[in-house]
Amino acid sequence: MSRQQEFSEWEFLIGYPLEQAQEILLEEGVAFEVIWTAAPKYQGHVPSRDEDSAEDTRVVAVRRGSPVGLVCAVQDWNVD
Repeated sequence: MSRQQEFSEWEFLIGYPLEQAQEILLEEGVAFEVIWTAAPKYQGHVPSRDEDSAEDTRVVAVRRGSPVGLVCAVQDWNVD
């Protein structure tokens, strides 16, 4: 399987709640890491790498590689 096909295999996780995406990857035995992002000038709380995710956290992108990178953000993108 090529690396591009490997990436496409997990692309469907975009939009999933983080907790559900993690569960799927764990069931499949796929190594992954969570990468947090937020809108520029975002005033709310962005979880750290070691922190438990908030319920409203979604996967916004998937990075190929080993481990697979789940780029996640909270749904509140208010920049007031």
